[in-house]
Amino acid sequence: MKALHFLCPITLLLAACTQLFQPTGDGAIPRTESTEQELRTHVSMLAETIGERNHYHKAAYAQAAQYICDEFEQYGYKVDKQAYRIPEKEEYKSAAGQIAYNIEVRKEGTDPQAPWLIIGAHYDTRVGMKRWNVHGPVIEGKTGTPGANDNASGVAAMLYLAKQLRHVPTRNGIIFVAYANEEAPFFQTDEMGSRQHARKIVNELGKERIMGMFTLESMGIYSPRVNKKRRTAIAGSLVGILDRCDYVAFMSTFSGKAYSRSCAETFASVSRFPVRSVVFGYLTRGIAWSDDWAYMKEGIPSFAITDTAYMRCDDYHETSDTANKLDYREFAEVCIGVDAMVRKLTGATLSPTPAK
Repeated sequence: MKALHFLCPITLLLAACTQLFQPTGDGAIPRTESTEQELRTHVSMLAETIGERNHYHKAAYAQAAQYICDEFEQYGYKVDKQAYRIPEKEEYKSAAGQIAYNIEVRKEGTDPQAPWLIIGAHYDTRVGMKRWNVHGPVIEGKTGTPGANDNASGVAAMLYLAKQLRHVPTRNGIIFVAYANEEAPFFQTDEMGSRQHARKIVNELGKERIMGMFTLESMGIYSPRVNKKRRTAIAGSLVGILDRCDYVAFMSTFSGKAYSRSCAETFASVSRFPVRSVVFGYLTRGIAWSDDWAYMKEGIPSFAITDTAYMRCDDYHETSDTANKLDYREFAEVCIGVDAMVRKLTGATLSPTPAK
């Protein structure tokens, strides 16, 4: 009984870390067909045509980077391909000494004094390791994942937003970044692409010139699945990562709570799709969801927009993470909502309509 008395307040405290934002807009159902096709094209190219893409599959990694650059250039952006070298560490095996590339483009705002918004997504995929939830060692020669949901979906969403917003006047400037090396063995190390970018951008602009950052991370699953992976993360239900798939999650640490919830409220005002803001204390490397961690470390408000990945789907970090598994209609509706949210956050005056 004493144990129950101890656990009850902890459970209540954890449950208080989540907030569901029901839609408050007009409830209009968006036309998603063209957006679905665009997202499907990007995901299929990255996950099927190119496939596993990381330093242990160098040709595919370079092909993915080039595809992203070509898309940005097609939209009219000037691409900045930012190189950095992977250090000679034994745990990196054949990746040691290789060059990694972050891919950045900028959309200028109408007010030069307004702070920038950063929108990012990682384009690398999980390399072969012993289990889906370990950070090493790398098993070279073992097949990794084609990475459709994790994270071709996030890259597809970022490219969609970049295209939609290219010619929309916004008060705030927007920086779009495709990151290298989010996956292990680089996760939460200095070799993570977002860590490199966060340090660089803070040094260039200063923290006061950055309004916040969000990363687009595993965004394509919205239908019921068999999920044995969830059993390894039972605490998720205590903080409101419910065993359902009828919402999109805005995940942050406590340092990004106010920003994440403000964005969730804005999303709910322009989309009929339910959004759940989930906040964790930064206790272990597993708490910060993705590339948002790098900006949190630099004092920038940050969060991840996600379908909750392994909390929702057993294909996470598996060879079964293929393009045909994604729910493109719901995925498209979420992207349309994020587009509208960004427009509202950055003072745009035009309503979101899919660009041709």
